[in-house]
Amino acid sequence: MTPMSAMRRGAFTLGVFALITAGSVAVTRALTAERITQHQQAYQHRQLQAVLPQAFADTSIDQLLESTFDLPDADALGHRKPAIGWQISRDNHRAIILPVITRQGYSGEIDLLVGIDEQQRISGVRVTYHQETPGLGDKIERQRSDWITRFNGLSLDELPPSAWAVKKDGGQFDGFTGATITPRAVVQAVYTALQYVAEMPLPTSAEEPSQ
Repeated sequence: MTPMSAMRRGAFTLGVFALITAGSVAVTRALTAERITQHQQAYQHRQLQAVLPQAFADTSIDQLLESTFDLPDADALGHRKPAIGWQISRDNHRAIILPVITRQGYSGEIDLLVGIDEQQRISGVRVTYHQETPGLGDKIERQRSDWITRFNGLSLDELPPSAWAVKKDGGQFDGFTGATITPRAVVQAVYTALQYVAEMPLPTSAEEPSQ
């Protein structure tokens, strides 16, 4: 076999290998795409359900995903493009879930879901995305700490504006040892959500979920 023939055979073999690899990746993506979507929807449902009042504890994922509305002035909640919120009504109870983004975390953006009931009290807060320091800033995650639950039941009337801060800044909320920036950002984001509901015209009713 001449050197040229050997080179051609090697190139052909490499090309076939590349095609097989690309095809395998494409097939794997196609087979797993639906499963990934299902997992994403289930995760979103758990996060949404976690911030709802107890009256909506049995709300299904379909009911949640069908309860969206366009957020007016979404940039007031930290969004750089149009965004949606969720609103559910049942038996004279009403809840709104707002997605809030703060970029004041130690490592950048922190995304939250803030649930607010018909009396404009917080029914729950969950962090859905962050890159804060493991072991320090990640205490904003519910599975790491119960710190995030300390907002439950609070409204704008419960505390003076100056109290919506960490204790290091003269406020009501505990900070984390060695990680003040992270809780400071979350407290401000939650306060922003309450102000948004108080000041922004939002939908006044929504279709009740089917029983």
